[in-house]
Amino acid sequence: NREYINWNKNRKDLIMQQINYNGESFQYRLIKKKKKNITIRITKNGEVVVTSPIYVDEKYICKLVESKAEWIIDKIKEMEKVKKQAKNIEYKSGSAIEYLGEKLILDIAEANVNKVSIYIDGNKLFIKLPKDKGNIFSQQILKTEISEWLKNQAKIILKERVEFLSEKNNLIPNRVVVKEQKTIWGSCSNKRNINLNWRLVMMPIEVIDYVVVHELCHLKHHNHSNNFWSLVKEIMPDYEVKKRWLKENGGRIMNI
Repeated sequence: NREYINWNKNRKDLIMQQINYNGESFQYRLIKKKKKNITIRITKNGEVVVTSPIYVDEKYICKLVESKAEWIIDKIKEMEKVKKQAKNIEYKSGSAIEYLGEKLILDIAEANVNKVSIYIDGNKLFIKLPKDKGNIFSQQILKTEISEWLKNQAKIILKERVEFLSEKNNLIPNRVVVKEQKTIWGSCSNKRNINLNWRLVMMPIEVIDYVVVHELCHLKHHNHSNNFWSLVKEIMPDYEVKKRWLKENGGRIMNI
């Protein structure tokens, strides 16, 4: 059972609605563009996005999506669970956040400071709040303060990893930017600029290095051809282990 809606030939964008499977249903969005393969992606918001070559028939794509319905529904449920867990995180003393693949225990207290102070000592992340304002720091404000601290750490650490790996492998980008990216971990532009998601700072260094190597290799091969993956493997022989970690844990971290 499906219904085709909102077909716009200029955008090559078709939304296909109501795929039913064992009493459950989902919608998906089809994007047609110049590419070789059909891919199915579940975004962190639980949206199903199918990307296909322009020439592929929509009915064929629909049958393909239907054949993957069980997997898609499982992934949607998994993303919903991850989002719920992220919403339930409490920013209080004794709670933990992820940093470079380890757990940092929060220690939040009022102190003689004019503004919020955050620093690491051992396996603890100390957050000092101004005494006269400590009682107004809501969960959202604390989340924002911690996120800003993580972003600042990311700018330092991720750029250091790019510098080290780029010089080591003679793959030099024009520019490196660490920023908010809602659905991807990194990208490389035709101008040889590399963008990295600040949330990478929560992952183990070896996984960060895999993402960096992945984007550096795009400086030489701006695709995912066999030559591209051969270069990735040459630089990082066990890259598949890191890639698997990212696939299994990336959704959870992206939703934090």
